[in-house]
Amino acid sequence: MTFDKTKAMRNAERYLSQGKIRSAIGEYEQVVKYDSKDFGTINMLGDLYSKNTDTQAAIICYTTVADHYGKQGFAQKAIAIYNKISRLDPDSTDVWLKLAQLHKQKGSVSEARTHYKKVADHYEKAGRRLDALSIWKEIAGLDPTNTDSYLSLGESYQGEGQRDEAHDAFFEAGKRFAKKGAHKEAVDCFHKAIDIRRGDIKVLEELVHSEFELGRPRAAADHLKDLLGDFPHSREIRFLLVECLIKGGDIFEAEQVTVRLVEMEPANYPRFLELARIYVDQGDLASATRILSMSSEHMLVGGQADEFNTLVEAVLEREPDQLEALRLKARYCSWQRDEGSLCEALTKLARVARDAGSIDDERFALIQLSMLRPQEADFADRLREINLEHGFEDRNDDENLFDKRFSKAISKQTLSHNDEYLRPDEAQPVLPVSVAETTDSEVVEVSATDFAFAADVIEAEPQPVEAAKETATEAGADASSRLEKEIDGIKFYIENGYLELALKAANELREEFGNAPDINELLDQIRMLDGGPAEESTPEFTVTITGEEMLADSIPENTATDTAEENVEISKSFDIEDLRIELGLDESPESTASDFETHFNTATAYQEMGLIEEAIKEYQSAVSLVRVNDGTRRFFSCANLLGHCFMEQSMPKLALKWFQRTLESDGLSIEEKLGIWYELAAAYEADGDIETASQYFEQVYSENANFRDVSERMKAPIISR
Repeated sequence: MTFDKTKAMRNAERYLSQGKIRSAIGEYEQVVKYDSKDFGTINMLGDLYSKNTDTQAAIICYTTVADHYGKQGFAQKAIAIYNKISRLDPDSTDVWLKLAQLHKQKGSVSEARTHYKKVADHYEKAGRRLDALSIWKEIAGLDPTNTDSYLSLGESYQGEGQRDEAHDAFFEAGKRFAKKGAHKEAVDCFHKAIDIRRGDIKVLEELVHSEFELGRPRAAADHLKDLLGDFPHSREIRFLLVECLIKGGDIFEAEQVTVRLVEMEPANYPRFLELARIYVDQGDLASATRILSMSSEHMLVGGQADEFNTLVEAVLEREPDQLEALRLKARYCSWQRDEGSLCEALTKLARVARDAGSIDDERFALIQLSMLRPQEADFADRLREINLEHGFEDRNDDENLFDKRFSKAISKQTLSHNDEYLRPDEAQPVLPVSVAETTDSEVVEVSATDFAFAADVIEAEPQPVEAAKETATEAGADASSRLEKEIDGIKFYIENGYLELALKAANELREEFGNAPDINELLDQIRMLDGGPAEESTPEFTVTITGEEMLADSIPENTATDTAEENVEISKSFDIEDLRIELGLDESPESTASDFETHFNTATAYQEMGLIEEAIKEYQSAVSLVRVNDGTRRFFSCANLLGHCFMEQSMPKLALKWFQRTLESDGLSIEEKLGIWYELAAAYEADGDIETASQYFEQVYSENANFRDVSERMKAPIISR
């Protein structure tokens, strides 16, 4: 049978008019049973229960209605219903708490405080100390100017052993004191919070701000230095310390802390910009260029080339002949691929270096100018004059200085063709001849230094013995000449303080040429400068072999039938596998002791010199040693720089891979995200994916329309398509 609600309501009203409350309640109960959302009837039913002295049933009805109004946001209606409940149950803390919360929601602070206080007093009388403190915390939060309440709360929580709550209360009290300008009291509160939870960056930031307001940046710096003893790897504390030192005028110490920051995570280099600007403003141009030299590659790769150039120009404006600034200007022009400006910068560098007597700087500039402007004979003439005067070896004008310092003479591609190094008959290494002439009876001394040039002896076509002798002689001469040039390049490293690069290059040279005395002397010098003991060099081994046997093995059989009888004497025994490794025919085991910083710094130096392929290899070695989110920013730095390197190599697909991987890093700032989105857009554009590039440019534009040149790119036709 279908329930007739209308009939039930009429019956209830008739019973009420007749004073039959119990009968009316029965009808209303039926209505509520079939329509549980008729809150008006539920409220009326509660009133009838109350009149009929059924208090508990009335409270249940009123609570249902009050909760409904509260959830719907009708605070005043909910308050009216809870007031009905409070009259029925005047000692209910739950009702007081509900009323306090509803008055707070409505904005009636005084009424909320009254109800909260009744709850707190009740909890204290019942011995529920912690519950009472949580209510007093609510009371304190009602009035933004009530600072003393939070201070009392902190002390009370501390007395109860509730350290986290005490920390939060002291921190809030400190912020409120600071907001009122009472920074001395604020500092006291912040110190109490720090004593509970040392290293809390949010509290430290507020503490530093208040100390600044009190004119005591050095006091804040001293406190932060003390904390670094407990948190030596905290990037945030070092950031704050740099701010304190700058504010206190301790710029040099700020520079030292910044250097450590960048050593920990290269992505922190933007701090150098601020220091460089301060040094320029103070007129300390030497310090400014020192800072710029340390951070030049990071700034250029990180998209801050314009800021870098502005600072360099500021130095040159005040001191036009400062050598370091001129070097940096040349580096900037090289990065911009601006040949005209580069030649102008190098010409000025050469002139100023000559006036200052800086031979290395002048010679560096002249070598580059000779390559860039070979038609201008003055550069080459002056270079020859310097070489003659100071005993430097002449370089061919078409040889790149950086390539000569970093590249090995025999490419890895050449070394991979093992058959060029093998005898036609026995597949054994061919030893080169390093003397001008050889007779049947003459003994030829061949050192391990010469082994790497065995391929120079072998020709594509068979040749007579005399021709083979002449070829071998030329090979030995070339080996000696090239070794001298390589050693000269390593000496340049040592003179300029690139000890890690010098050590790496010298070890590679020893792998290629063997234990030549000059190479061992270089290694000893590097280790001594680096603070380590000189390595006892391994004795150089030599192979004594007759000239005719050498030549017979280096030419086809049909041209060597009349050679002399084999007469080989080995002055020191050696394993053939060692020889094959020395020749590059077998791969030597890869070192497992590679250090991230070594690879990263080497990569940065390679990139600065324009050796992008070598830089990529070193960055890849570095990134393989770290994890994405290992508590540092090392992965982010490597991935970002790899992306830039691949873009320089016109490989946008590979660049995209690494730029996308940088976004895997946690805690990226909005500026870092903008930079990566921008680079992704540029990479997609270079790869021909204009639609995706547009999306990333739009994403940057939506966050910051002033970021780099994104506004201009948004206006360009390539984006509007």
